[in-house]
Amino acid sequence: MFRALVASVVLLCGAAQAVTINYQANGLSVFPGPNRWSYAYQLSGNFGSSEGINLLYPAVDYADLDLTEPPDLGDWSSLLTQPDPAFPADGLLGINAMAVLSPIDLRFTVEFTWLGSGRPGDQPFEVVDDFFNVVAIGRTTLPDQHGVPEPGSLLLAGVALGLLNLKKRLC
Repeated sequence: MFRALVASVVLLCGAAQAVTINYQANGLSVFPGPNRWSYAYQLSGNFGSSEGINLLYPAVDYADLDLTEPPDLGDWSSLLTQPDPAFPADGLLGINAMAVLSPIDLRFTVEFTWLGSGRPGDQPFEVVDDFFNVVAIGRTTLPDQHGVPEPGSLLLAGVALGLLNLKKRLC
């Protein structure tokens, strides 16, 4: 029974890796004028051919988007549309894999004019399949500053159950 429990915990923890997008916001303005910023992104996950992400930039907060460091054009295609507050339409950066890429660690940079107050923060994104159907949504996150990943709650529960079972057998 204990072996079955450990095997199920390992299999469940090894499920498909979710797409994550970390960002770092960097101020570019050094003198009065447009409030220019950049996002340095790190995209992680698994992608099939033509699958990808859409990063969304609300028109009330963003203007003048520029993909200054694009992903490798041999493996990725990208499309950037500007936010249009008159329409109203959000800006969009679509990035799609040209082949099966698994796992990936993709880095790219977008510069923009920040129209909001304070510092720019996280952005919504969509994960799309090879027919451009949205299959998941999320928000970008700041990179983990600790460098030590925390074990998943499922793994912790499995270990706790295993230890309880072991204690019962020893007593």
